[in-house]
Amino acid sequence: MSTFVIYARKSSESEDRQALSVDSQVKELKSIAARQGIEVADVLTEAHSAKAPGRPVFGELLRRVRRREISGILCWKMDRLARNHLDHGSILQLMADGALERVVTSDRTYTGDGNDRFIGNFELGMATKYIDDLRANVLRGNRSRLERGWVTHNPPLGYLLEPATKDVIKDPKRFDHVRRMWELLLTGTMRPEAIREHFNAHGFRTRQFKRIGGNPLARATIYAMFANSFYMGLIPLRDGRTYPGAHPAMISRDEFEDAQRILGRTMRPRPQRHSFPYVGLMKCGNCAGSITAETHVKKSGRTFTYYHCSRRKKETPCRERAVPSLELERQLAALISRATIPNAVHAWLTQEAQSDLQRDAERSERALSALRSAVSSVKAELDELLSLRLRKLLTDEAYVSKQGELNARGEGLQNQLARLERSASELSGQICTVFDFAARATQTLRFGTGVQKRMILEAAGLNYVLTSGLIKLTWAEPLSLVAAAASSQTWSGLVDDVRTAIIDKGVSVARFERALEASDGIVPEIAEAA
Repeated sequence: MSTFVIYARKSSESEDRQALSVDSQVKELKSIAARQGIEVADVLTEAHSAKAPGRPVFGELLRRVRRREISGILCWKMDRLARNHLDHGSILQLMADGALERVVTSDRTYTGDGNDRFIGNFELGMATKYIDDLRANVLRGNRSRLERGWVTHNPPLGYLLEPATKDVIKDPKRFDHVRRMWELLLTGTMRPEAIREHFNAHGFRTRQFKRIGGNPLARATIYAMFANSFYMGLIPLRDGRTYPGAHPAMISRDEFEDAQRILGRTMRPRPQRHSFPYVGLMKCGNCAGSITAETHVKKSGRTFTYYHCSRRKKETPCRERAVPSLELERQLAALISRATIPNAVHAWLTQEAQSDLQRDAERSERALSALRSAVSSVKAELDELLSLRLRKLLTDEAYVSKQGELNARGEGLQNQLARLERSASELSGQICTVFDFAARATQTLRFGTGVQKRMILEAAGLNYVLTSGLIKLTWAEPLSLVAAAASSQTWSGLVDDVRTAIIDKGVSVARFERALEASDGIVPEIAEAA
């Protein structure tokens, strides 16, 4: 006799926003089992995301299937079983081996038959693809937010996220107190432990969240706080990278460095004797190590700077040769020149961008009107659905299911509406920012300071690799489109391509804006030199 179990799962992740609760799933699955004459031996539930392997209850379920203790599973949808490639493959392999005879869901039954497994593979593949797309969207959103200078998580003690805009603002209850903690540390008269005890004794408490917080300062918290460069206006990442923050800094860079010296931190920031603008920008193409720089002073007194592999990866011997800084700058300028727009073409492209957006204004207004009508229709359907439920013409399950569908459709329409509601002038400004950057980048590399050159290069490329003395890069979007147009000398479709990248692909131009702002000071020099 076949042994069936119910498996119900719900996670707090965004992947399950529209899924039924665990109790609702179990209730529905018991009804399905009763209708099909299936005897349920056990009910397994867990609250765990399926986007990665490692669910304890699901792992035990698979072990029982392999031991032939379970021959069938009832679940609400196939995506309750798997949303990752490993679990996806495990389910299909157990069905192919005959260990798992049937998987019964709310809409169909899957068996070990080849056709059923094909459909099951498709359903599980769609669930996995959803997670892959969700991960890519989250990473892109996080990257865009970091480029604008905002953290992707709750800010540290002394700051808050503004609920509406998610901008980082000062915590009115704690900012001044945390600033006072830094001041006491910088006087050198109080150690972190004494500062912690002093403020705890005077009633200082951490911020209260839903499940944590509202407690006195812990020892680890205050030491982590005094090591966090967020307080001097940077956003540090776990991999060592930093982004300039848009939040109000609590202390200056000098104060932060003084604090690290007081605490005796071995990895504290140190002032550099030499300025090497391209250190940290490139990787070695031979061993993937970092490219560093050093200065040599000849007997004649002349100074030369060389860039070379740091050779810190002992397991990978590297013989990549050093490159003189002048040669490196020549190569970098030559690379950036491949995405340069001539002045005459730049003026024409700017005019085309503005003209095209004016012509599209009427079509955009018609599309906006249609989308607004569709959003209003969804709202009306939700109101009607609520009315039916209040009159008890719908069950809770039917109401929740239909409400989820309407909310998902409404969210999609709202996203489209938000994209289209961008003003023509805003979009035109973003497109022109890309063209302005491409027109001025080469000149900035010729006449700019080290910081200005670095910002231009960071905006233009994503990966700089030095191999056999030659530098290569991967263009940042949408500058790759400009480079392709410059290579073929075909500029006619560039405005449409850049607009598509900004609107449909969500490409941010913030990095180009910052680089242009930094290079504004050299414009007179460029004009004079020309």
